[in-house]
Amino acid sequence: MVAERLQQLRLATGLSQEAVAQEMHMSRSTYSSYETGRRVPSLDVLPDLAKYYKTTTDFLLGVTDDPGLPPTLDEKGQALIRLYQTVDERGRDTIYRMALHEKMQYGGSGEEKP
Repeated sequence: MVAERLQQLRLATGLSQEAVAQEMHMSRSTYSSYETGRRVPSLDVLPDLAKYYKTTTDFLLGVTDDPGLPPTLDEKGQALIRLYQTVDERGRDTIYRMALHEKMQYGGSGEEKP
């Protein structure tokens, strides 16, 4: 799976194996062997490849078919997550219902499942 995903991403960017190898500070033959499946990137290299292609290691490994990175949270989002983690079940339910109400009123339609 890694081989196919790396080749797919490289071709989508229009880069050569040589160009990617140079950016990743490896030989072209090493990078080529990743794309052909003769070698598998090590646990040290895999995150660097994901970062280079602006994707996730889960996508490269075939765990997900979504190549996108999860959105980053601003300070308010991080604070909301921390708050959600500290309250009991009733508090989590209240936070969820309030967020869903705001989404339906101001930012979309339809109820999403928790």
